[in-house]
Amino acid sequence: MKSVARTLGALTLLATPAFAQSTLVDSDGNGTFSMAEMRAVYPDLSAEAFAAIDADASGEVSIEELAAAQTNGLLPTME
Repeated sequence: MKSVARTLGALTLLATPAFAQSTLVDSDGNGTFSMAEMRAVYPDLSAEAFAAIDADASGEVSIEELAAAQTNGLLPTME
């Protein structure tokens, strides 16, 4: 249940005005975001930027990594 709440919280954070029509979705339900899932919302996201966001080099971005990327200015934050 906590995982669902964290995922919904992260999705709410991503509902910025610039991406009002797009929402980051964990389409495979694994609790993390792949490059493809991230590019659905951030189409200009480069492989290098994705690697910088993926701090543990797992090939997936966790909710915590996503929040850190927003805090560190690698992705837009909620206004």
